[in-house]
Amino acid sequence: MTIRVAVADDHPTLLAGMEHLLSGISGVSLIGTVTSSTELVELLSKTACDVVVTDFSMPHGRYGDGLSLLRFLKRRFPATRLVVLTGIENNAVMHSIFDVGAIGIVSKSDDLQHLESAIGMAYAGDRYLSPRVEQILDQSEAQASTSPPLPQLSKRETEVLRLYAEGLSVSEIGVRAGRSSKTISAQKVAAMKKLGLQGDADIFKYALAHGLVSASETSRQKARQTHDDVGND
Repeated sequence: MTIRVAVADDHPTLLAGMEHLLSGISGVSLIGTVTSSTELVELLSKTACDVVVTDFSMPHGRYGDGLSLLRFLKRRFPATRLVVLTGIENNAVMHSIFDVGAIGIVSKSDDLQHLESAIGMAYAGDRYLSPRVEQILDQSEAQASTSPPLPQLSKRETEVLRLYAEGLSVSEIGVRAGRSSKTISAQKVAAMKKLGLQGDADIFKYALAHGLVSASETSRQKARQTHDDVGND
């Protein structure tokens, strides 16, 4: 038995590490490594694949990233199992990842060796959580039993806030998600109202605090804003 695996991540060092790891695992055939959703879909369209390991936050590709990309992959390649590699530590996002059809989640805080188990279990049709992911979900369940309920965002509202915090405009999010700018704007406003957020700065703080984006992504967004402001002077 040989498991055909494709890996997608826009961080070259991590991608190289996964390539090195998987190339040494018996029974795993690495069909390709890519750095964007565009390259991933092109690879899967021409090469048979059993399991995809993909980064959750991988912007700039034609097919988006995050939940939008996972939904697209499940529609286009329904027989391919999806394992998500992520640095996001938000239980709602993790539940959403499973809801859209992924079968495994590996945290970037864990050793990459967990990918071997994740791929094997995904191929067998079994769900896999790396240790850090299990810890986050267990903690959230414990907190939920002792804390007042927090406002619940819909999956689409969460996705809109994440993409907005990553620097996409309302119109860009609409194109990526396949919805109108008016709908995206309404979902953004609804999410802000539920959470009591007043402006863009609050969105960035919320997204960072709840693991929707990483500190490095927030820094890049601030840098882009500064550059745009200078360019408009």
